[in-house]
Amino acid sequence: MVTLKVTVEDEQADALKKLLGEVTFVKSIEEEHLTNNEVQEPETPYQRLKRIQSEIGHKELFKDIKDPSEWQREIRREWDRDF
Repeated sequence: MVTLKVTVEDEQADALKKLLGEVTFVKSIEEEHLTNNEVQEPETPYQRLKRIQSEIGHKELFKDIKDPSEWQREIRREWDRDF
Protein backbone atom coordinates (compact mmCIF):
# COMPACT_ATOMS: atom_id res chain seq x y z
CA MET A 1 0.00 0.00 0.00
CA VAL A 2 1.25 3.51 -0.81
CA THR A 3 0.31 6.84 0.76
CA LEU A 4 0.40 9.91 -1.48
CA LYS A 5 0.33 13.50 -0.23
CA VAL A 6 -1.22 16.10 -2.51
CA THR A 7 -1.46 19.82 -1.82
CA VAL A 8 -4.33 21.67 -3.47
CA GLU A 9 -5.99 25.05 -3.17
CA ASP A 10 -8.79 25.21 -0.61
CA GLU A 11 -11.44 25.84 -3.26
CA GLN A 12 -10.50 22.67 -5.17
CA ALA A 13 -10.22 20.28 -2.21
CA ASP A 14 -13.86 19.17 -2.26
CA ALA A 15 -13.76 18.47 -6.00
CA LEU A 16 -10.63 16.34 -5.61
CA LYS A 17 -12.07 14.43 -2.63
CA LYS A 18 -15.22 13.70 -4.63
CA LEU A 19 -13.18 12.50 -7.61
CA LEU A 20 -10.93 10.28 -5.49
CA GLY A 21 -13.89 8.93 -3.54
CA GLU A 22 -15.30 7.45 -6.74
CA VAL A 23 -12.09 5.55 -7.55
CA THR A 24 -12.41 1.93 -6.44
CA PHE A 25 -8.80 1.37 -5.37
CA VAL A 26 -8.59 4.46 -3.09
CA LYS A 27 -8.81 3.10 0.47
CA SER A 28 -9.10 6.32 2.48
CA ILE A 29 -8.88 10.08 2.14
CA GLU A 30 -7.40 12.13 4.97
CA GLU A 31 -7.47 15.89 5.15
CA GLU A 32 -4.81 18.15 6.68
CA HIS A 33 -5.02 21.92 6.67
CA LEU A 34 -1.84 23.96 6.46
CA THR A 35 -1.88 26.88 8.85
CA ASN A 36 -0.45 29.59 6.65
CA ASN A 37 -1.39 28.26 3.18
CA GLU A 38 2.23 27.40 2.43
CA VAL A 39 3.77 24.02 1.79
CA GLN A 40 6.04 23.13 4.68
CA GLU A 41 9.61 22.36 3.76
CA PRO A 42 11.06 19.12 5.12
CA GLU A 43 13.30 19.48 8.13
CA THR A 44 17.04 19.49 7.60
CA PRO A 45 19.07 17.08 9.74
CA TYR A 46 20.21 20.06 11.83
CA GLN A 47 16.62 21.19 12.41
CA ARG A 48 15.62 17.66 13.43
CA LEU A 49 18.47 17.46 15.93
CA LYS A 50 17.53 20.84 17.41
CA ARG A 51 13.86 19.77 17.68
CA ILE A 52 14.79 16.46 19.34
CA GLN A 53 17.15 18.24 21.71
CA SER A 54 14.44 20.71 22.73
CA GLU A 55 11.97 17.83 23.26
CA ILE A 56 14.46 16.01 25.49
CA GLY A 57 15.19 19.12 27.50
CA HIS A 58 17.47 18.65 30.50
CA LYS A 59 16.75 14.96 31.07
CA GLU A 60 19.76 12.95 32.15
CA LEU A 61 20.29 10.38 29.42
CA PHE A 62 22.74 7.49 29.81
CA LYS A 63 23.25 8.28 33.48
CA ASP A 64 24.02 4.61 34.14
CA ILE A 65 27.22 4.78 32.00
CA LYS A 66 30.17 5.33 34.34
CA ASP A 67 33.01 5.18 31.79
CA PRO A 68 31.95 6.30 28.26
CA SER A 69 35.19 5.08 26.65
CA GLU A 70 34.79 1.57 28.04
CA TRP A 71 31.12 1.56 27.06
CA GLN A 72 32.05 2.41 23.43
CA ARG A 73 34.81 -0.23 23.42
CA GLU A 74 32.32 -2.86 24.52
CA ILE A 75 29.89 -1.87 21.76
CA ARG A 76 32.67 -2.14 19.16
CA ARG A 77 33.57 -5.60 20.43
CA GLU A 78 29.96 -6.63 19.83
CA TRP A 79 30.20 -5.39 16.22
CA ASP A 80 33.32 -7.45 15.58
CA ARG A 81 31.81 -10.73 16.72
CA ASP A 82 31.01 -13.39 14.13
CA PHE A 83 27.58 -14.87 14.56
